[in-house]
Amino acid sequence: MDINRRILSSGVAILAIVASSPILAQTKSMNTSIGTNKQLNDGSDDEQANPQDIIVTGTSIRGVGSVGSPVISLGRETLSEAVRSSPVDILRQLPAVSNLGFDDTPRTTNNGNVQRGRTINLRGIGAGATLLLIDGNRIAPTGNVVSFVDADQLPTAALERIEVVAEGASAIYGSDAVAGVVNYIPRRNFKGIEVSGRTSFTDGYSEWGGSLVAGHNWGSGSIVVAYDYNKRTEMREGESRFLRQDLTPFGGLDGRVDGNSASLGVPGSIVVARTTSQGNNPTYPTAGLFNYYTPVVGRDGRLTYAELTLNRANLVDASDYNTYLPANERHQVSVSLRQEVTSWLTASVLAFYNWKHSQLNIFPSANVNFTPGSAFYVSGIPGVSATANERVVFSFAKDIGTTLRNQYNKQWQVIGNLKANLPAGWIGQLNFNDSRNINCALCVDANSGNVDRTALQAAVTAGTYNPLSPTPASAAVLSTFMPAAYDRNRSNLREYALRFDGPLLTLPGGQMKAAVGATYMEIDQFRTAMGQGSRDVAGVYAKRNVRAAYGELSVPLIGEDFTLPAVKSLLVNIALRTERYSDFGTTTNPKVGVNWDVVEGLRLRGSWSRSFRAPNLIEIGPQFFTNITVANQANAAGDPTIPINVGNNQTTVVRVTGGNASLSPEKAKTLTFGFDFKPVDLPGLNISSTYYDISYSGQIITLQGPSTQFLSNATNRQIYADYIVAASQPSNCLPSDQSTWAQIYRDTFAIPTSSGGNIDVSNICNAKAVIYGRNTNASSVRQRGIDVQASYGWEAAGSEWRIDISGTKIISNKLQVVPGGAVLDALDVMNQPVSFRGIAGFSWSKGPIMLRPSLNVVGSYRNDLPITINGVVQPINRVPSWTTVDLVGVLKIGEMLDLVNKVDLTVNVRNLLDRDPPVVISTNSGYAFDNQNANPFGRIVSLQLTTKF
Repeated sequence: MDINRRILSSGVAILAIVASSPILAQTKSMNTSIGTNKQLNDGSDDEQANPQDIIVTGTSIRGVGSVGSPVISLGRETLSEAVRSSPVDILRQLPAVSNLGFDDTPRTTNNGNVQRGRTINLRGIGAGATLLLIDGNRIAPTGNVVSFVDADQLPTAALERIEVVAEGASAIYGSDAVAGVVNYIPRRNFKGIEVSGRTSFTDGYSEWGGSLVAGHNWGSGSIVVAYDYNKRTEMREGESRFLRQDLTPFGGLDGRVDGNSASLGVPGSIVVARTTSQGNNPTYPTAGLFNYYTPVVGRDGRLTYAELTLNRANLVDASDYNTYLPANERHQVSVSLRQEVTSWLTASVLAFYNWKHSQLNIFPSANVNFTPGSAFYVSGIPGVSATANERVVFSFAKDIGTTLRNQYNKQWQVIGNLKANLPAGWIGQLNFNDSRNINCALCVDANSGNVDRTALQAAVTAGTYNPLSPTPASAAVLSTFMPAAYDRNRSNLREYALRFDGPLLTLPGGQMKAAVGATYMEIDQFRTAMGQGSRDVAGVYAKRNVRAAYGELSVPLIGEDFTLPAVKSLLVNIALRTERYSDFGTTTNPKVGVNWDVVEGLRLRGSWSRSFRAPNLIEIGPQFFTNITVANQANAAGDPTIPINVGNNQTTVVRVTGGNASLSPEKAKTLTFGFDFKPVDLPGLNISSTYYDISYSGQIITLQGPSTQFLSNATNRQIYADYIVAASQPSNCLPSDQSTWAQIYRDTFAIPTSSGGNIDVSNICNAKAVIYGRNTNASSVRQRGIDVQASYGWEAAGSEWRIDISGTKIISNKLQVVPGGAVLDALDVMNQPVSFRGIAGFSWSKGPIMLRPSLNVVGSYRNDLPITINGVVQPINRVPSWTTVDLVGVLKIGEMLDLVNKVDLTVNVRNLLDRDPPVVISTNSGYAFDNQNANPFGRIVSLQLTTKF
């Protein structure tokens, strides 16, 4: 693109001109006392780097650190001791990181995370509100009907550290930095070769892998190459009693039978409604008003009523077939290269490639109808009239075993940088970032369980496939209704950035510094999904470009040669960024931060910022995912403009769900203040605390679920009025002729949809309203809380000792789903943040041995989504807190045996005491625990052997 070449050539020209011309006034160098305020900054390859050359996450200015808020840094030792290939597993142990969000286990809140990607969710206010960066650069998103950045980008072996800023940072980075920023910093100055092998195991699965890191420094440049391989076995739900369908041992329901649906082996059953006078099924209480008729063992072909048994279904537990944790295999490689081209110009390149293949199994349940007169229709069943269809529930287990889904994800990225040392201590940087993702969120081979329901019904009616036969069907028969299917997606992100930073002038308190810059970014996404019937999407595409300009100013008002009583230093940081989006307009976001050093060892700090999240291309693009249906909906709204059918108290409506081209950015304001205490008289003690207040409005949510209740009462009719349009059809309306429909229905069906031409419009002329359950800027959240970190290290008896404590206490989390709706106390309840998370650790080391036990606490909350048993809603109950103990041990074998090379053995045991998760029986999932606040894995033992030479 011409504009890209212009930016590139202009940037190089500016760097060259500035480097050769004294256009900036000379100022003396600054030796600032403002640090980077990090925690857990351990074992870094960059320990010898000049602090004045480091740009910490949360600022664009070298050497000033983060102003107004702390930066949490997880260093090399912490990453290594975790014995985890994925940094996500390490980050989710931070109290400020919520487990709400996408994961590689099934969750009801995933809303389309078919490929089981993983995200980081700071504060629990939404994974999309946390910006993930690699060395300060954005990453191309993944997804199919939901777009997100997968946090499994680089292996821990390739990382120098991970920096986390848990506050709004759109003034620095732009969109998505609402709750904060997570920045993966790669290893750059590593010298030598490091080889690691690791394994993890628990009752449900095992995992193994290894990494190789090689680095060399030749004075004017350096290179670091890292490779990581990881493989994990599958864990099926049946491996844990907390994941089984039959939850009666926990006081729950037997999920193997649910009304007229069931998990059945061979053969299946004909399901027939019972009369009200007969009451619920006495054999299967969860079947309610339905009976199950099952063929006697060994019968095949056409059946008679005499060959059926009543309520002796071949029940199986689908958990024995369903994947909980997919089997996966992953290869990751990264290269970091730096070279001084001249005395004033340095070039660097960071490139990585990530390939992952996952497999998961699903119980292949299905249902069809035996129509009167068809090949397998059974006459004479009580309660079935001679003209009625018979519902048949069965599974394809005898034919294919399980439905097998393959998922592929490829991500690669190249980041190029030119850094010029300019006069007067300034530095100019020209940066290029090209990031790409290709994935198949759902790839199913032919005859592997992807069912064309229409073709299946035709095969049953024609007599070519018998769902009640114990004999496996031939591949030829299965091929008539089990086509291959795929959902392939591609996204590309290209970004060009130009930045200058350096000192402006000398103030009594020190040097004023500034940073200015501009970026241009293009992002596009493509999706094609075939073989899924009404959900087919044939090659949809969207793109946008973003132009941004920003500036940041660091002003030391007091410090160095100018101090006041109780004011050792006072540093103010001001940042402003404006961005123009090609598809919805301009947004400008400021940030102000203050550091006030009262005396040596005591700092008070605070910040105020405005941030935003732009709707992604899938949220704003109806073509990626939109469904339009004509449906009958319960109507007790009492609105005469939306009349009901008096026969069933329902109204025919047209319901629209999915993307929405009218979305606008989400907006947030964040206020923080806190302190850092490092007493001079007690070295080794560090105490920090931060109070935060986030007001987050216009959050994009889907109203797909609530839309079915828009007309359930007069209150809902009023609350959701903006999403309901009353409209009757003209008297000459014909379902087959859109020109005879009311204009609003013609306009609605003109929206590109995932349903294509497969929408049933036979009842369209009875429609009385359009119900919009699309993505919309409706929700608002205000969260207030406190973060606390404390540590104390000392030496005694020839050993090193250390205590670390950190925790997050959310004081309040108020949620309003739609404007005008009730303001909910969305804290310590299901699907919302838990008010307290904490971790406390104690470490001891002496010579080659280190031991560190730690205590992890997830606070108590309420199960406000109880199940119903025998028509009785169970009481809301309190879920107890979940406390687990972890243990890390490191044995430095090389040091102990006086070997030339480093050889370390690391043992990491999570949930050392094998504590079960708290029992939670809710409508949120079919499990006996809450997988957003606990896990069913039990004790996980990980071992790693590392050598360096």
